[in-house]
Amino acid sequence: MKSGSTTYVLKEYGSWSVLSISFLIGLGVSRAVPPWTALPLFMSLGLLINSKQAYTQWSRRAGDRKPLMIFLGQVIIATIILAAVFGSTIPRLLPLLIIPTAYLLMARLEGEHAILTELLGFSLLSLAAVLAKYLVTEGLDVRLYVGVATYFIAGVFKIKTMLFRKLRDRLLTILGVIITLYLYHRFHVTYLILLPLIENIVAALTLYTVRLQTTGWIEVVKSLAFMGLFIYFY
Repeated sequence: MKSGSTTYVLKEYGSWSVLSISFLIGLGVSRAVPPWTALPLFMSLGLLINSKQAYTQWSRRAGDRKPLMIFLGQVIIATIILAAVFGSTIPRLLPLLIIPTAYLLMARLEGEHAILTELLGFSLLSLAAVLAKYLVTEGLDVRLYVGVATYFIAGVFKIKTMLFRKLRDRLLTILGVIITLYLYHRFHVTYLILLPLIENIVAALTLYTVRLQTTGWIEVVKSLAFMGLFIYFY
């Protein structure tokens, strides 16, 4: 996840896309009309994701308290909204805090562009699917999380392949797809949902050349296809 540097608004359109797609998947697989509280839930998740911008700036300028205050302010507001939305059921969600905690630690220690930080970032964004479904069904769905997170994590390696065009990244892209297929098998999720990942394999094998903006749009179209397949087949 890549951040801007001049404002406290996160300008990572890929991150906002993954958050939105994950959230819609969670609502879609619930097979029920979502309550009105889905809107404040999404807003709170957006605040938490957006707070990464201030956190990153604070990490780079530890002596500057303004980014830290903005980061904490967004987290506090989002936490209040989450507490209001989930009410007495929120303690069941506390174990999920391990993922954002791990992400913040890695971003602080290794930097936002370290590979493990990137993977944790997309794992974090994928939690939106779990929370959206939990809002409707009050059930934590591990299969849903694995299905969504592994798809987006596999995409991290594909993007690095297109950017750096190194053999290691190409091999990791293919390995990422294989591991995703294996996990879908273990969690009894149909492979048909992963049809968009065929493009990852094609990219790794051919290293076709397109503009970076085009690559972004390809990932958006793939994510929309993934969302439709997931909601239909899950």
